[in-house]
Amino acid sequence: MKSIKRAALLALVLTLVCSLFLTGCNTANDPSETDTNTDPESGNGQTQADTNTDPAAGDEYTGPTGSITWCSWGSDAEIQANQQLSEAFMASHPGTTVTLETYNDDYATAVETRFLGGQSPDVIYGHPSTLLKWMQEGMLMDISDIYEENDFLWDEDHYLTDTYEAFMHDGKYFGTVAGADTFVLFYNKTLIEEAGFECPDENTTWEEIIEIAQATTVRDEAGIPSVMGLSHSYGYYNAFPIIYAYGGSVFDDMINPTEVTFYSPETVEALTFIQDSSNKYHFAPDGTDNSYMSGWFASGVCTFHISGVYDIVYMTGIEDFEWDIAPLPNTMNTKGDTAVLYAGYAVSSQTENPELAKEFVLWLTSDEAQMILASTGIFTPANKVAALADETLNIPGAPEHHSLRVENIPYGQSLQGQVLCWNEMMSVYDVYINQLYNGEITPDDCAKALQTEWEALFEAEMNAQ
Repeated sequence: MKSIKRAALLALVLTLVCSLFLTGCNTANDPSETDTNTDPESGNGQTQADTNTDPAAGDEYTGPTGSITWCSWGSDAEIQANQQLSEAFMASHPGTTVTLETYNDDYATAVETRFLGGQSPDVIYGHPSTLLKWMQEGMLMDISDIYEENDFLWDEDHYLTDTYEAFMHDGKYFGTVAGADTFVLFYNKTLIEEAGFECPDENTTWEEIIEIAQATTVRDEAGIPSVMGLSHSYGYYNAFPIIYAYGGSVFDDMINPTEVTFYSPETVEALTFIQDSSNKYHFAPDGTDNSYMSGWFASGVCTFHISGVYDIVYMTGIEDFEWDIAPLPNTMNTKGDTAVLYAGYAVSSQTENPELAKEFVLWLTSDEAQMILASTGIFTPANKVAALADETLNIPGAPEHHSLRVENIPYGQSLQGQVLCWNEMMSVYDVYINQLYNGEITPDDCAKALQTEWEALFEAEMNAQ
C-alpha cells in the first residue's frame, strides 16, 4: 500500500522529528500539547516567573502553588493516564495539588450542574462544541495571554498550530489543544488480498472501494451475510467523513460558520454512495443484515470500517487476520477533506486559582504530558514530538501505516460545527438519514430537506445573539 512518494515523505518527517525529540525534550523552549481526556483539582496561586520556557523543563519551579481540580470523561486507560498527568504535574511543580474528577454519565450536564452551583472544576476537558456554550456565557476564562506570551506554541515543527482556532471565540482563545483525531478507512488486508485486490492507499478511488467491497461481501443463498464489504452506519460520525471526502460540507466554516452549505452536488453524490451501499450494491448492512452480524471489523467479518483513529488501540489485539488503515478517497488533497475531532482544556471563570489553572493547561501541551497521553494509543497529540515518537506509533499491534493519524491532520475539518444548535441539527439529521436508509427519500431530497431545516435553526441562533 505504500507509494514511493509517501514513503520518502514519511522518512523525512520521522528523521526530523526524531532529531527534534532527542534535542528538544530537555530544552527550555520546548513544551508540548496534551491529549484527549484529562482534568485537575485544587486552587490558589500566583503567576509563573518565566512564561517563555518549557513548562516541563527541569529548572526549579517558582510559579503558582495551591490546589486545582480538573474534569474529564474516559475509559479506564484514559482515567489512569489522566491520573498520571496529575501526579507528573505535582512532581514537577512543588507546592501544588491537582485532583482529577471523572464524569462518564452525561458529561456536559454534570459540568453544567457544577457551574450552576458555583463550584465548577478549575480546568475542564472537552470538544470545542461542548465548550462553546460556556465560552459564550462567560463561564470560561479568556486565556489568549498563554498564546501571546509563549512563543514556542507557534513552532510549527513542534505543534499542530492550525488546530488552535478550534478553541477560539470572538477572536479570543479559550483552551489549549489536547489532540486531534482524524477519521480513516480501516481495512481487512487478508480479505482484500485473498480476493485478488491491492490494498487501498491515498490514490484509491471510491469506484475501487465499491468494487472491492462488492467482491468481498459474502451472502448465502437466502441472502444472509457472513462477511460485509463495509460496516458503516448512517450516523454522522460515519457519514460526514464520506461527505467531506466527496467535497461536501455542512457550513462554510465549521469553526466560524456564516451559512449552511449542505445542499450541493458533492453532498448529494456522497449521500448516493451511502444509500447505494446498502440498497443497491448490498455490501453495507441494511436493517435486516444487522441482526445476523456481530463483532464487525474486529471479528474479521467486514472488509472496510470508517472510524476515528481512536479506534486503533481497540484493534491492536487482532490476531486472526492482517489489517491496516488508509485515507478515505480524496481526503489528502486540500484542507477540509478529512473529518477530525478536536479536544482541549479550558479554564473555568469560577476558579479561585486562575494562575495555577493556566499553568496546568499550558503544561498539558508539554512533551512530558503529551507522551503520557499518547502512551494510551487513544489520542493523537497536537504536539508533533509526542505524536510521531516511536513510543506512540510503534505500540504493540499497531497497523503498518499508523503514522497516517498524524499525516492527515493538516487536511482536517471539524466533524462538529461550532454552533449551539448542533445537537438539534443532528436530531433533524437522524430523521432524514433514516428515511434515506429506508429508501423513502432520494439523496437529493435528503440534502435539500436538511439544508432547509438546518438553515432555520442556524438563522434562529444568529438572530438571538
